[in-house]
Amino acid sequence: MKKILIVGTGGREHALGWNLSKDRDSKILYVAPEKTSREVAELIKKEKIELTIIGPEEPLERGMVDFLNMNGIQNVFGPTKEMTKLESDKFYSYDLMEELGIPQARSVKCFHLFDIKKAIKMFEKPVLKYRGLAGGKGVKVCNSQKEAMEDLNLFLRKFGKDILVAERLYGKEFSVFGIADGKNVLPFKVAFQDYKRLNDGDIGPNTGGMGAYGPVQFVSKKLLKKINEEIMIPVVRRTNYRGFLYVGMILTEDGPKVIEFNARFGDPEAQPAMMLLKDSLYVPLKLSLEGKVLESSLDLKDGASCCVVLALKGYPENYEIGLPISGIEEAEKIEGIKVFHAGTKFENGSWKTNGGRVLDVTSYSRGLPQARDLAYQAASKINIPGGFHHRKDIALF
Repeated sequence: MKKILIVGTGGREHALGWNLSKDRDSKILYVAPEKTSREVAELIKKEKIELTIIGPEEPLERGMVDFLNMNGIQNVFGPTKEMTKLESDKFYSYDLMEELGIPQARSVKCFHLFDIKKAIKMFEKPVLKYRGLAGGKGVKVCNSQKEAMEDLNLFLRKFGKDILVAERLYGKEFSVFGIADGKNVLPFKVAFQDYKRLNDGDIGPNTGGMGAYGPVQFVSKKLLKKINEEIMIPVVRRTNYRGFLYVGMILTEDGPKVIEFNARFGDPEAQPAMMLLKDSLYVPLKLSLEGKVLESSLDLKDGASCCVVLALKGYPENYEIGLPISGIEEAEKIEGIKVFHAGTKFENGSWKTNGGRVLDVTSYSRGLPQARDLAYQAASKINIPGGFHHRKDIALF
């Protein structure tokens, strides 16, 4: 029996564990990301864990991988604290892309209020990006310099004055993933698209993600190859990066450009990705730890997958937890449906809400229209008092 520990208890981690459980001799354990590195190390040794996967960005940024490695635990999948700067420090990733000649938005690193106001005047429609981690909520896309100035004080109160001010890019966004071993990248053979804004039509505040689908039809195999060879591999070799590598891209009139890097699998993109994979990730992950990731493969099923996130009303600001959830079993009776738990708890024999994004209703079918219909059909079976909030336009554009 192989024991696999996943640090993290969200939808991404549930999806990863569900995929890894395809190996019948695998036992999956989950641990909350708030656990200290020492507590995780003690659990690994006590349970004789064979593979540990760090899911969310926070424990990665805290240096959990570094701590475990220093304490003799080497079979840990995820980047070190230094490598995680690719996501946790927008200034670092900006400088790295400049050094490597990777296309990105024109940007200005700002440390003071005067710098920020000066930078805002450089761009017709500025984008404010918090330098550090913010759970996907540290970006403010503005439609004018006036709007940026009006929103600036609230943004600074939330995040401080280390801000990257960038030009707004226009085009179709998509996400690309790969498994990196410090030298090479084993890429997923399709791209995914997620929906970060709260409401239909891509309006409202940024969230951790309200849905995703794949494959993205407008991203060709040729473009994926170009991104791997000209962006992912150069970054990996320059930084000795190891772990899941996420590249948020936008296809502009001037060609593809990078919006952001993440130092872990996307959420909710991991959910449709796991639905599309033919086999378990176990072998690619283990080989990546040995520096041999290209000796493995990521074979995908034909067809498509769509994920619809059910969130609490009031998310991402104020919401009530502890509400009883009904209908999960009915939803999963639909062929091709898997409901991944993102913010739930099992209490007194039933599921209750325990976070802003509650469930990720994810489908697999022969084509995207069918996958989309299945996901929304299943989502309609699940309810809480007062109802969920969810977008109705996932996979429509």
